[in-house]
Amino acid sequence: MPGPSAPVVEPTSSPALNAARKVLRDVFGYGEFRPGQAEVISAVLAKRDTLAVMPTGGGKSVCYQVPALLRTDGLTLVVSPLLALMKDQVDAMRAMGVPAAAINSTVAIEEQREVLAAAGSGELRLLYVAPERFGAAGFMAALRSLPVALLAIDEAHCISQWGHDFRPSYRELGAVRDRIGSPPVVALTATADPRVRDDIVQRLGLHDPAIHVAGFDRPNLRFEVAKVSSLKEKFEGISAQLRALKDESAIVYCGTRKRVEEVTDSLQRAGIRCARYHAGMQDEDRKRIQDAFARDTLRVIVATNAFGMGIDKPDVRAVIHHDMPDSLESYYQEAGRAGRDGGAATCTLYYATRDRGLREFFIEMAHPEASRVVEVYQQLVTFGGNRVHVREVMRENDEPGINAAVQSLVESGLVGRAGYSVWATRLDGEADIDTAGLEAHREHSFQKLDAMENYARSRTCLRARILEYFGDATHELACGNCGPCISGGETHEEATTGAEDSLFRDLRETRKAIADRDGVPPFVVFSDATLRDMAKKRPRNRMEMLSVSGVGQVKFERYGEAFLSVMRAATAPLPERKTLYSRATKAADGSKLTPSLRETLSLYEDGIRDVRTMARARALSPSTIANHLGQLLMYGAIPDLDGMVDEEKVALVRTAAKGQPITSIGALKQQLGEQVTYEDLHLIRAWLARK
Repeated sequence: MPGPSAPVVEPTSSPALNAARKVLRDVFGYGEFRPGQAEVISAVLAKRDTLAVMPTGGGKSVCYQVPALLRTDGLTLVVSPLLALMKDQVDAMRAMGVPAAAINSTVAIEEQREVLAAAGSGELRLLYVAPERFGAAGFMAALRSLPVALLAIDEAHCISQWGHDFRPSYRELGAVRDRIGSPPVVALTATADPRVRDDIVQRLGLHDPAIHVAGFDRPNLRFEVAKVSSLKEKFEGISAQLRALKDESAIVYCGTRKRVEEVTDSLQRAGIRCARYHAGMQDEDRKRIQDAFARDTLRVIVATNAFGMGIDKPDVRAVIHHDMPDSLESYYQEAGRAGRDGGAATCTLYYATRDRGLREFFIEMAHPEASRVVEVYQQLVTFGGNRVHVREVMRENDEPGINAAVQSLVESGLVGRAGYSVWATRLDGEADIDTAGLEAHREHSFQKLDAMENYARSRTCLRARILEYFGDATHELACGNCGPCISGGETHEEATTGAEDSLFRDLRETRKAIADRDGVPPFVVFSDATLRDMAKKRPRNRMEMLSVSGVGQVKFERYGEAFLSVMRAATAPLPERKTLYSRATKAADGSKLTPSLRETLSLYEDGIRDVRTMARARALSPSTIANHLGQLLMYGAIPDLDGMVDEEKVALVRTAAKGQPITSIGALKQQLGEQVTYEDLHLIRAWLARK
């Protein structure tokens, strides 16, 4: 396990940093480092493993490009996820006279050989490669003969399964490092919360890493949320905003390819010159449009999230989201493409309550049922352990979930993976398939979606919400430069909305449990709009429930009582006999317990201690109940773990954690295996944290 991170101290007058400043001035043309760059470069030049989290536009690339020009002991190998980004950076380096090259699927075999030969002879200072290249035996054989002095991993959040853009090919980079001589590593990203940062350190095996978080704030960006009730309102708002920009550049993000097509056509009919961009287009068309945007011959692009990572255009004055992204990480990375030049820019999210349904659908698609994981394993077994391309076990429209299914089998110790190649390592292991990690990731995805929607519905400072989410404790409560701050901030209506939001989340948990039981998508039970109306009206009986929009006779007969029980729990006070924990109706920070937490507490006080029994009684998942109990332990509503977790398990976890705070349940579960469950770990972590 990697050791604790150490602070990076800038040696302001060290010879190494003075030399770096000279390179910055002479080669890049900048008079001084941006905030955070000097600290990271100092650590890299000292040959320390380094993790740098810097805001978009903060100059992450310079943190390895400058050291590359100062290192005389070998090559800087840069892992980059996008071909277009590689080309831009190689072109930029060459334009500054720096010998750099790239190897990826677009480079002919003969040219690849020439590049590797140049690297071997010391002619190159930087070599950019796609992560998938490491799955090619020939490339790895050639790479092992090169003097790699530094391994730089750009967009490092792609390594973490808890990040918003996880890529399996990134997961193998920890092993790659050992195979090329174990050079020091610098990993860089703009969007990584504490959990993702911990995962990056663990997956890459960083040794005593210097971790530098330069801050997430982008003061030049104004964040706004426009709450609308229809697609017509969205289009009217977006078209008016684009017209007001006049000749400035803007990106309009949409949630699907179909929506990109519709919005592009509508804007063009309205006289706004724009072009579409999504992964379903031909490569040459996408390249043509991206080049036109970069060259200012096209000012507006309407795109899916296929457009953007690594986009270096500095003068985008507005990033507009037609649809809500799936997480604040995704939103902040996409919004961060505005104002990279430091000039004022606007980031606007157009939000309608129905937007959540699309994201829920994608989450369900990306997290296949256990039966699908078993099916993938059975298919791989038929190949007798031979390597096959992952598409051999992929069904039509199966791509979003196939990576998750394969990853679950890899973590179960039954399947191997290298790039796009997969194979069964055991042919008799069906009984050992463990999908707990897959379910934990699915739950994590919904938690991230909750945070995104809370941002969209917020009436308090949007910048503060973003910074708090990323663990930046230095932010002000109000920035004075976002929609809510400018319009007057929090109102009495916020408290009402907050109560409805809490009940809505409880209703959604119930819906999810029913959907899992019946094997259907959650929206088949009730739509989000129906749950919102339910939370607003709070029906107490059959007649009132039937007045909720979207609740018909048949659906009430199937599902009505389960949702009514949530309503009753939300409106019923705790019985007087529960005075022992009456103070627990407020958390340590003064916030009230949610109605759902109160109902779980009621089951506990009725003598029920088993998590799965509680889950069945409440029609919720065991992981949700364990989460509830963990919060109740932290708040002091539950005095101890008696009856829930054996003392032997607590001691086992204490030993495995080595007395350190438990930041990653997944890592402990992997270490302890079947000796503990995820539910056990949730409860033990909460108990130890409280103590």
